Amino acid sequence: MKKSAAVVDDRQGVIPIDLPPGPRLSSDEKARGELLTMVETLAAAKAHPWSARLLGWQLRRFGALKQLLTPIDAAALSARFESELQRLGPAED
Repeated sequence: MKKSAAVVDDRQGVIPIDLPPGPRLSSDEKARGELLTMVETLAAAKAHPWSARLLGWQLRRFGALKQLLTPIDAAALSARFESELQRLGPAED
């Protein structure tokens, strides 16, 4: 047996086991449905459907749920949500 056969070859690649998960390829359907419901609620309203306090809660909820979406879906729904909020103007107390 040759002596060189027992030497470890450092050029061999290591299989990474503890890699972080890759990016999602699809949006979370439940979160997307809830965000669409919020946007459609605003689109159907002639005045703010929520008080100023509840609107603040909805904004935080929207921000948390859009993190479960792909970046393209999140950007599209955020744009629609913001445009509907601008259309309705400031919320009343």
